[in-house]
Formats: sequence, C-alpha cells, structure tokens
Amino acid sequence: MARIAAIVGWLFLLSLAPLHAQVTTLVPKVWNGEALQKDEGLFYLQGSIIDSNAQHKGGSFSFVIFGKNQQKSYSVQFDTIALGQHPDKVWKVKEDEYQISLVQHVDTQGKRWIWKGPYRTPLLVKSRSLSNFGIWYLVQLKQAGQLSILLKASKNIFTANKSQGSIARVIDGMTGRDQATFEQKAAARQGEIRAVFRSTRTIGMYYKLNLFRQNQYAPKVIGVIQSNDPDLRTCFTDFLDRGATGQGTVTYTMLLSNQTQSMKTLKVKQAEIKDERFLECLYYKLMALSFPIKESMIGELSLIFQVAGN
Repeated sequence: MARIAAIVGWLFLLSLAPLHAQVTTLVPKVWNGEALQKDEGLFYLQGSIIDSNAQHKGGSFSFVIFGKNQQKSYSVQFDTIALGQHPDKVWKVKEDEYQISLVQHVDTQGKRWIWKGPYRTPLLVKSRSLSNFGIWYLVQLKQAGQLSILLKASKNIFTANKSQGSIARVIDGMTGRDQATFEQKAAARQGEIRAVFRSTRTIGMYYKLNLFRQNQYAPKVIGVIQSNDPDLRTCFTDFLDRGATGQGTVTYTMLLSNQTQSMKTLKVKQAEIKDERFLECLYYKLMALSFPIKESMIGELSLIFQVAGN
C-alpha cells in the first residue's frame, strides 16, 4: 500500500508542477564513483515526516525543484531513512541555484498532503561537488491535506571512502560553504581520465525478454528498456572504470504490476557478472522504470553486456 501511495503521489506531483517549466524526473543513483562532467553536481538530503501529534513517521515524499539558470524543473521521489545514516542514494543535476516549488506526501491510507512554494531559502549545486541539502521536516498540519516544511542545515554524513575519488568536496547546499574536501586535484584528474577512456570504448548491451503468455506486450516493455539504455549502460561502464573485467549475461525473473506500472519484484536468476555493486546499480535503475501496461505479468529479462575496443 505504501508503494502504491508513493506512485500515485508522484504522478499527482507532476500534474501540479509549474506550467512554465518542463519537468524531468530524476532517478536516484547508488553512488559508484562515476565521473561527473564540469557542469554537473550531486545532491543528497535527509527527511522526516511528522504527524499533527508531533510523532515522527517513516515513508516517502515527492518534491519539485526549479533551476534558476536553466529555467527547468526536476521531480524527485525520496524514501526516508534513519536520520544520520550514510545516504544510500544521490541525485545528479546541472550546476545551478534551485528553488523548492512543491512538496507532497501520500500516507499509507492514501491521503495526500501538499505544500506549495517557493521555499524561502534556495539550494545550491556546484560543479563536481556533492551538495548536502540538509534535513527536511515535513509536518502534517491539522488542516486537511496541508503540509508545512522546514529545512535545517546539517553536518555532512557522506564519508570520504564512499566518494571513490570522483567528487572534490561536499558543500552545504544552503550556504555553498565547504563541509568536506576529497583530494580535489586527484578527483578532477580521475574524472578526466575516465571521460577519455569512455570515449574510446564501445559497449554493447542487448536484451532478451520473455513474457510467456503475454508476449504481445513485449514490444512496449522493451521500448521502455531501450529508452533508458544510456542510463543502464552506466552500471557496466562504472564497473569497468573500477578496474574490473568481465562481460556476459544477467538474467532476471520479474513481476510487472499494472497498479504501480513498475516492477513489483525483480530477482537475479543467473549472472555471469557477479560484481555486487554492478548488480545493485542495475537493480535500482530497473526498479525505477515505469511501464505503460494495463495488466500485471511475469517474465524473464536478460541483459547481455559486451565490450569492443580499448
């Protein structure tokens, strides 16, 4: 029920996004240290949902941020974890100053809570840096369906050994001040080396899909996989960039849900590439996909990865 509520809330969130801006959905990344372009940065946040009785609750919420320079909006789905825990996901965006324009939470009973911005403090994302957006407190007001939000600056909880050398620093997303630095020259140099290496290497990724009795829907499902091909490939290129070697097939069994229009379950049936970080990266990217299906179905999906060139 919680997952269905989150999906419903996300769809409604997009419908409320500012009409003057194109809305792009940001997919969370399990950080594997991949290189960033000069105009790209990352951000993470912590969050807590508080009911009208001042009780902290778990769950998820959605929000829209608007880039001042790009004049572009991004939607984000965030799942709360224990405050102070190392962030398991980050989001990649262009360097910019961002305004929070909308926040929404759908509780487990399907009740929708909304806050409309802009928030008084803009958020900063800088080049090849990780921006700490602080702790977001979402308070359910006694007025039906209304939220209040408060952003509180927090100390950095992202540890150096998790950076993989590809970000130079962590900054306070509200002030732009440095909270931690990670060997800036080495980080920049590693990013440049990775960018060159990627440009001289050809990655082949192929698909096999069997939906058994519902194979008439296979073209639509494969179409979603193909449209997200570049993002899925990054799991393999990042695997190679870590100095790992290997190629082959990863086969999954899956259940597609027509209620959430996403993968309800996804399990590895066989993997010729057994690297845990690579498989975890693929898992989160596949689970984040949305499929335009009208009925639930089971199937097997195989992804075949190959390398050509040096």
